[in-house]
Amino acid sequence: MQKTESSRSAFLTSLLRMFKVRGRIVFIVVAGLSLHLVLMLSVFNIYGSNYLKNRLYDHAGNLQKEIGTSIELTVDDIQMVGLRFLLNSSIYRAISDDSLSENAKQTELQRLIADTISSAEMIGDVVIITDQNKRYRFREDSLIFEDPDDLLISRVKKSQIPVTGHMKRDENGDAYVVFGQQYRNFNTGQNIGVLLLYVKESYLFKLYEASFHGLGYSYIATDANEIISHPDKALLGNVLSEHDAFQPLQSEGYMDMTYRDEKYVLSVHPLDARLKGFGVNWRIVSVISYPKLFEAISQGNTNALIFTAATFIGLLALSFYIAGRITRPIAKLTSKIRSFGRDGLEPPPDANPARDEISELEQSYYSMIERINHLIEENSEEKEKQRVMELTALQSQINPHFLYNTLDAIKWTARLKKQPEIEQMISALSTFFRISLHKGDKHIPIADEIKLVQSFVTVEQFRFPDKFEVTYDIPEHLRNLRILKLILQPLVENAIKHGLSEKEGKGLIEVSCWEEDHYLYLQVKDDGVGFAQKEDLHTINKNPFFQSGYGLRNVDERIKLEYGQDSSLRISSVPGEGTTALITINLTRYLL
Repeated sequence: MQKTESSRSAFLTSLLRMFKVRGRIVFIVVAGLSLHLVLMLSVFNIYGSNYLKNRLYDHAGNLQKEIGTSIELTVDDIQMVGLRFLLNSSIYRAISDDSLSENAKQTELQRLIADTISSAEMIGDVVIITDQNKRYRFREDSLIFEDPDDLLISRVKKSQIPVTGHMKRDENGDAYVVFGQQYRNFNTGQNIGVLLLYVKESYLFKLYEASFHGLGYSYIATDANEIISHPDKALLGNVLSEHDAFQPLQSEGYMDMTYRDEKYVLSVHPLDARLKGFGVNWRIVSVISYPKLFEAISQGNTNALIFTAATFIGLLALSFYIAGRITRPIAKLTSKIRSFGRDGLEPPPDANPARDEISELEQSYYSMIERINHLIEENSEEKEKQRVMELTALQSQINPHFLYNTLDAIKWTARLKKQPEIEQMISALSTFFRISLHKGDKHIPIADEIKLVQSFVTVEQFRFPDKFEVTYDIPEHLRNLRILKLILQPLVENAIKHGLSEKEGKGLIEVSCWEEDHYLYLQVKDDGVGFAQKEDLHTINKNPFFQSGYGLRNVDERIKLEYGQDSSLRISSVPGEGTTALITINLTRYLL
């Protein structure tokens, strides 16, 4: 058991060691803060959602109560209209006046009814049916209202309170709710007949049309589940069966339901029980889309997630910042260790370093680097001394005076023997050695370097007659500029040996010089056979095919040693087109 726990601990340690110190700190800080944030968000979501859900249910109930109040007041207005008919004695007299013809009586009653209802906004039609079964109505017969059914008339005659009948429609399809009551002479109590009021369903619909807009809809149903008012007019007068999806509850309350894969909340609010005295036993039913009703909760959850994401990003940035401040000395020391040997020793730290373990490690690092750098400098100095000594020994192997005298004797002998070619060759060779060995100078003017090249070319042209020609483009203002000796001749020799000697036909070598942006450029370009450029200068120099004089690598090393690393020899070549050797010298730092 102890061994298993030890293995797990070792695995966790090795896993963490795969990341840098900064990453480990960030991981620990972000993990801790994220866990805290998730717990707080979960608690808030649970309690906040429940609280907001209850408040939304209460809001829906309050809206239904407001609708119920408006409908109750409307029913009271309908009863007041019926009461005005009972108190209007002029209607009694017009009905019982036998001196009037039926047409005249109809016209008179229409006028009296219009005065009684005062407004046609709520009442669509009024029908009075006398005991003699004579019918008088407010609207013209041409409008063709559905006649009241005999069952309703029978119920009204038997009931001591008002009665509501089934839905009726006119020729335009508009629906009406029929309110019926016994019509008696208010003063004498004499029974006249039946009074029927056709109340516009559109008037009732306007009372609650704006409620739950965008969330769902409401409708009015009787206790027998007959639809009295509904946004879908085709459903008016229908009776909901127990299998209908939106059948309302018999009592006040809420019910969650699913219809066609969408959730709804069914809210029921019965009207005041006192309306039963007017024959009204209605309920307000609201069908509310669950997602839309709780959109605020969803939006709250979305906002919470956005807040969480923003907080997480902020915590992540803060963690990186804190971790960076903690690990910056370590990263700085690591960077210095990596850069050592490439950039040399950096300046020591400030005089007041921190007094922690990292500072002690940094001080030890500086002490070590300072010692190593000192040893490197000593080694470089020794190498430079050795290189100078080797070059001096190489030059001293030839006795200049003996060589000059010998060459001069050969030249005069050739002249006496009338051998101009030999004389010219020896003269060129003498000039070459005189310039290259004269006084052991390391630097010569560019003009002398060109003379040295011309002497070498003269000798080579005797070896390869009519094989090549050389052109020189040296500006006058640069001819006296002193440069390192013997850096152009090896390039020309390499061009002749390996560029033009293998070429069919006559070749061309162009030697040029120019100054640009404080740099001096010396270029040797040939149109020889070229080579595939797959190797760098150091690899090329190892191939005997490219060995000439001091060698190209030697020329490059001498230039870098004399003028710095930003000065160099670069060679570019294209097979079949030729080779270009370009020397770059920094005049700003190393102009002599």
